[in-house]
Order: sequence, then structure tokens, then C-alpha cells
Amino acid sequence: MRLTPIQMRKQEFARKFRGFDPEEVDAFLSTAANDFEELLKENMDLRAQRTALTEELQNYRKLEDSLRSLVTQAERAASESNETMRKTAQIIEREAEAKAQMLLNEAKDELSRAKVKLEEVKNLRETILRTVRTILTAQLDMLSSLENELLDQTPPAEVLDIKSIIESIEKSKSKKND
Repeated sequence: MRLTPIQMRKQEFARKFRGFDPEEVDAFLSTAANDFEELLKENMDLRAQRTALTEELQNYRKLEDSLRSLVTQAERAASESNETMRKTAQIIEREAEAKAQMLLNEAKDELSRAKVKLEEVKNLRETILRTVRTILTAQLDMLSSLENELLDQTPPAEVLDIKSIIESIEKSKSKKND
């Protein structure tokens, strides 16, 4: 059984002849009770502190577990995010390659069409040139034939008069220039 400070203060001893001085015993018991009371209070404070520290430790352990869980989740999320970004990058790269190939094919088709058009234009040019040469040759032949006919004929009097007027104008111009 544990003693309390109150029990220590109220403790009475049987009196015997030639025993201890009752006042001295009471003073000692009072001091011991006071010291014991302080020790009990300190013990209770220490127990309360221990309980508080134990609870705080448990809270820190829970917090540590939560943080570990969060770190694990963050690592998992980062890994998943990296994987997703890698897959997305691959998809984008494949799409870009496909689009580039499609554009290249379209450009080749356009080049082929342009070459065909160019060949058509060249052929048309050659045809037009041949046609113009033929027409010009025919016109020259016709002009030559007309010229020969005109040379064979004697010019009418009006033509001769016009010719002499032109010659006289040219002579007067050359005199003015001198």
C-alpha cells in the first residue's frame, strides 16, 4: 500500500517511555510529507508530460506514415506522368511523321502535276510557234506575190505624185538640218 502525504501527516505513533521527541518526529514527518507531496506532484507532471509526448510521438509517427504514403504516391504519380508524357511524345512524333509524309506525298503529287502542266505548256508553245511560222510564211509568200504583181504593173499617176511629194519633203528636211 502506498502512503500519501496526508497519511504521513496524520500518522500517530504509540508513546513509550524514553521514546523519540514527539515534536521532532512530527517536524520530520511534516518535512518528509512535504517532500513526498512534491515528488508525487513532479511524478504526476512527468507522467502527464510522458503521456503528452507519447501522443505527440504517435502524431509524428502518423504524420511520418502519411508523408511516406504521400511520397510514395507522388513518386508513383510522377512515374505515371513520365510514362504518359513519353507515350504522348511518341504519339505526337508519329503523328508529325505521318503528317510530314502526307505533306511530302502531296508535294510530290503537286510536282508531278506541275511537270505535266509544264509539258502541256511547252507542247502548246511549240504548236503556237509552228502555227505562227506557218501563218507568217504564208503571209510572206502572199506579200511577195503581191509585191511581184505590183512591180510588174506600172504605178498609177497618183502614186507617182505622192512619191515625188515625199522626196521633196525629205530634201527640204535635209536642207533645214544642214
